[in-house]
Amino acid sequence: MLKSLAVFVTLASATPLFAADAAPPYQADVLRLSEVLGAAAYLDSLCGSPTAADWRAKMAALLDAQGLEGPARRPYVEAFNRGQRTFSIAHRTCTASARGVLQRYFAEGAQLSDRLDQRFGRTGDSPLPPAR
Repeated sequence: MLKSLAVFVTLASATPLFAADAAPPYQADVLRLSEVLGAAAYLDSLCGSPTAADWRAKMAALLDAQGLEGPARRPYVEAFNRGQRTFSIAHRTCTASARGVLQRYFAEGAQLSDRLDQRFGRTGDSPLPPAR
């Protein structure tokens, strides 16, 4: 399972490291995580998981943790929807292939979450001193 709660806390508590007009340095990873969450939402639901509905809530929590509203949310919502659409075209029933893809996406999501947590985690939780 994705360590999405750690990412939500991480991004909510991250000190801004960028100018107001610049994209946050973690944007590419969070966009990809959004797409992974969308794919997980579709495939988990397709395979009848009782927790499938949680993926949309995790996505909303990720956006809320970043404080994104209106147009700033759009790229992340589009990535989530793209993740769903991509697999809705290829997988219409839960097969061994669909379950395999889901497992790979769980692994990728965990890697993304770990990377985000390592790079942008709260400094108080880090065993390393903050960079100066």
